[in-house]
Amino acid sequence: MEKTKNDDMKRILIFVLDVLVVSFVLFAMSRMVRIRKDGALVSGGLGAFKYYTVLSNVFCALSCLCSALCFLIRRKADLPSWLYVFRLMGSSVVSVTFLVVLFFLGLIYGYKQMFTGVSFWLHLVGPVSAIASQLLMKQAKPMPLRTSFWGIAPTVLYGVFYISVNAVQWTGESNPTTDFYRFLAWGWGIGVVIYLAIFLINWLVSLLYWSVGRKGVTEGNA
Repeated sequence: MEKTKNDDMKRILIFVLDVLVVSFVLFAMSRMVRIRKDGALVSGGLGAFKYYTVLSNVFCALSCLCSALCFLIRRKADLPSWLYVFRLMGSSVVSVTFLVVLFFLGLIYGYKQMFTGVSFWLHLVGPVSAIASQLLMKQAKPMPLRTSFWGIAPTVLYGVFYISVNAVQWTGESNPTTDFYRFLAWGWGIGVVIYLAIFLINWLVSLLYWSVGRKGVTEGNA
């Protein structure tokens, strides 16, 4: 009885956090499409959807929406395996956004700029809510280690697209229009190292979530 009560409370808390994530991102998107610049968001409107920050938050919000609907309909403490993986992907990519802002961009450009306006929702409260929700989740049944690699799939796809666009339009030096993150400003060698470092960080975060979700789950759980 006590375990069931705890599971119900945890499910409710995850549901609330997921709804908050969706609300934060929707609010940020509604504001973003009406502006040209707001805080760290240099390009407003539809042009902002080129940024990993924006895309990772939208992807995470979509996974949170599916998670919240599942908890509301099924009224069970655990998500089905396929939805757990989807939710893991969303939490992992938005965590990359949070960590890069916290330990890199914030130090360079200042935290006031990174956490002002739309960026306050996309860089701070949205990601933190998603992370808290993910850390409360348990797998319905033990999932193998390879599950954690799904967490980097969206980042890899974004990276492939980013690299491809810059490779096609490469003129011997970084183009600010296509290399808006300036990863290739020091050449392709450094750029590749940066990409690999981001992929590694992304996977380590996903591995953490996978490990927390698997802890205490037995093969008999359904």
